[in-house]
Amino acid sequence: MRTMKASRIFGPSDMRLVDVPVPEVGPREVLCKVVRAGVCGTDYAIYTGAFSFVKNGAIKFPMTPGHEWSGIVEKIGSEVTNFKVGDRVVSDTGVACGECYDCLVGTGYRCKHGRAVGTIKCWDGAYGEYILMPQRHLFHLPDNVSFDQGAFLEPSGIALGSVRSADVQAGDTVLVHGTGPIGILAATLARICGASKVAITGRKGFKLDIARKMGVDATINTTKEPLREAARNLVGPDGFDRIIEASGSIELFRQSFDLVKAGATISVVAFYEKLMDQFDIDKLVFGIVTVRGSAGLSSVNRPVLNLMAEGRLDPTPLITSRRPLFEAAKAMTDMRDHNDTRVKILMEGPGYES
Repeated sequence: MRTMKASRIFGPSDMRLVDVPVPEVGPREVLCKVVRAGVCGTDYAIYTGAFSFVKNGAIKFPMTPGHEWSGIVEKIGSEVTNFKVGDRVVSDTGVACGECYDCLVGTGYRCKHGRAVGTIKCWDGAYGEYILMPQRHLFHLPDNVSFDQGAFLEPSGIALGSVRSADVQAGDTVLVHGTGPIGILAATLARICGASKVAITGRKGFKLDIARKMGVDATINTTKEPLREAARNLVGPDGFDRIIEASGSIELFRQSFDLVKAGATISVVAFYEKLMDQFDIDKLVFGIVTVRGSAGLSSVNRPVLNLMAEGRLDPTPLITSRRPLFEAAKAMTDMRDHNDTRVKILMEGPGYES
């Protein structure tokens, strides 16, 4: 039996590099060698056991995390027609059954049999030498898009989904809360989608500087200046047309209703994992404010790859450190110890170091 190395989580704060069987390739499946794997806040929350889906049993140990990745096709199944050995690829982060009604009519995200790559109802993720994927969930990586860029497909897709959910139109003013990868990418993509002015809030000057380098017009450090006053200085007393809440701060979500124009839209893309008390719902009603939840959908993957291929979107300035793929446990420690100067940790597969 052929084996490979994989970093698997056996319980809270218990990640081990172990030998596991290389996945068997089914007729319509593709075995891919992992070249890059991103470390996400969700991966860290699973590792610590703090993630709500660990607590409610939707994520069971042991499991292999890693849902942000890019790689090379190693082996294809007998019925695979769209890929060949050596192709550069990226993937969806959900694996639907492909046979139920929702899958057949194009709403596979509703599939009751679906599994998430490296997270909920875990389809083993990319923290190993190889990852197995059905061909229907794979995408070719354009020739001029690097493996580094490809590993950002998932956070870029979530960010683009949040911009679409906010209904950003040409000429809109947009405020993004949060300077994690999704927040900064959402701000960048709002600009690409035609916003006239994009501002972002955060608490770490290092991360705000990266956001500005990626094209954000204005930054607001909420530890140094009153948010409402700073917002008014940027767009006037009427407020912003759109807000994207990517920080996970309930307080920032509450304040958002004081920062928008009448008829504005607020897109919520963060995880909160708690209930909200003392919410003044009249601000939503009388402000005619639309609030939309936003999560990752595969429909945004091709547009993201197109933007990368055209040179309009380059997420790589978000990479703040790198580690070998087999040092995933150390990467988790980095997530904890370097929060002030960490945006994205990228791990590199053996033989494909930068």
